[in-house]
Amino acid sequence: MFYNYYQYDDYNFDSCTTKGICSIDPTITALQEVIIMYLKQLAFYTLRLRKKGVSNSIIKYNIINTLSGLVSTTDYSKEQFKSIIMILYENLRQSKILYERICKNNNLSTDKLSSQLHLNKKPDLVEAIKQGEKEFIKKNKLLVPKQRHIFEIMFLLIKNVCINLIQLKSYGKDCDEAYYSMLQVLNMINYKVVSTDKLKLVTERFVEVNYKLVKLLLSCERESFGKSETVSVSFSTRPGKAILVSGSNLKELEEVLKATKGLNIDVYTHGSMIMGHTYPKLNSYPQLQGQFGLGVENCLLDFATFPGAILMTKNSLQNVEYLYRGRLFTTDTNAPKGVTKITDGNFQPLIKSALEAKGFAKGQKRDDLILGFQEDILNKKIDDIIIKIRGRNIKHLIIIGILNDSSSQKRYFERLLKYKNNDTYAITLSTYVPSNNTFQINSGYDLSIIYKILENLSKKFEDKTFDISVFLTKCDRYSVSNMLNLKHLGVKNIFLSHCSLMVVNPIIIDSMKDIFDVNMIKTPKEDLSLIIGTSQE
Repeated sequence: MFYNYYQYDDYNFDSCTTKGICSIDPTITALQEVIIMYLKQLAFYTLRLRKKGVSNSIIKYNIINTLSGLVSTTDYSKEQFKSIIMILYENLRQSKILYERICKNNNLSTDKLSSQLHLNKKPDLVEAIKQGEKEFIKKNKLLVPKQRHIFEIMFLLIKNVCINLIQLKSYGKDCDEAYYSMLQVLNMINYKVVSTDKLKLVTERFVEVNYKLVKLLLSCERESFGKSETVSVSFSTRPGKAILVSGSNLKELEEVLKATKGLNIDVYTHGSMIMGHTYPKLNSYPQLQGQFGLGVENCLLDFATFPGAILMTKNSLQNVEYLYRGRLFTTDTNAPKGVTKITDGNFQPLIKSALEAKGFAKGQKRDDLILGFQEDILNKKIDDIIIKIRGRNIKHLIIIGILNDSSSQKRYFERLLKYKNNDTYAITLSTYVPSNNTFQINSGYDLSIIYKILENLSKKFEDKTFDISVFLTKCDRYSVSNMLNLKHLGVKNIFLSHCSLMVVNPIIIDSMKDIFDVNMIKTPKEDLSLIIGTSQE
């Protein structure tokens, strides 16, 4: 079974609006607040122990795993919550005792941390919910709206950094700078009085560290899987047993491909995992068949219509619909009820489920997608653009990415490319209208190309006042991080299209507009007028 909306409809099947699976129970919100209270205190003592030359790798990865899990796990069971709290309680107790002992032995005064957190080795669920609710209310009273919104943005960055640190660890690498910077930002949430300007400044500095981490992770992927190439990715299905791999952890995709070698099981990618097809080492596996579905915003329909086993790689879980429970697996530390946890790299339960499932009976033919780019061609094009900028033939540069999923987006960008002036040059990763001042790179989903373009421009062209605008057309859990990275790289105007409630909280989007001058896409003429107007300020 397949469905016909994959490039024609405008998210009529959005999993959030159709079934409400993006909603989070207030109880879960309260419990997460308690977890954050423990993590904030743990950050406080971990940083002070570091000044004394003490570190603990077990506590480090407990913190990282717990924070990254707050992104994806919205369905904690009572047992899971207790397990998390007991681990954090013991980590916090040990850290506090060790810190106080070191200070006492060296006749040093101890820094005190005021907190409403009631430490309890055996947490009572009802009391924990009450405590979380009180903390949430208290936080809202103490902070003005702008401060609350910056904290939300900071916390999203913290979680993104933790996800990237976990992925980095899978390549045998680490980044202490990112880890301790993350703790410093998390520790700021401990303090009652922090100015809005300072919060914004700390966030901007943290973005620099986050961007370094993103670049390091991209470098590891390239070293492990080879230089990205231009490929034709199939969106078709064929008869046979199948596994769907969703998320963004390419290392886990590789592990699935190794485990299914010679088993006559086709492996399909989902969402941003599509980028795996562009790496020679991963693409060399014959069972890597193609891409299935539209991604996280439509996971309800994608998963329900996939007739095989589904693996959600680390930190890609969302609320899980009952109609496909029993076929869903995860490598996350905490698996929601009905989702099977993969441990110690043993994918046999996933394979067994795929073999027992009905698989694709007939398969269906779909158009392929050209993905990837030639770096030498891109570099030459950037050199040509710089010559035209210096000659004043180009006054504005527009970069359009990533992949357009809807017909309304396609129509919007067709008009935008048609209406732009001759002195406005467009580099597009998706929609293309032939013209002398438009260059297309067939590499939807790959935001790293935009980073490459901006870095290349910065190295070869030092005019920081030149007007660059970027249109982000696809939302995911990294959208806020990506927007801040683009600001860090000197992008003047960022335009964001509609984001599902499932992916980005509307309050966060409003905050990005208010605090970091991010624009929501309106009409081609209005947005082009804004670009021209801001460049003349």
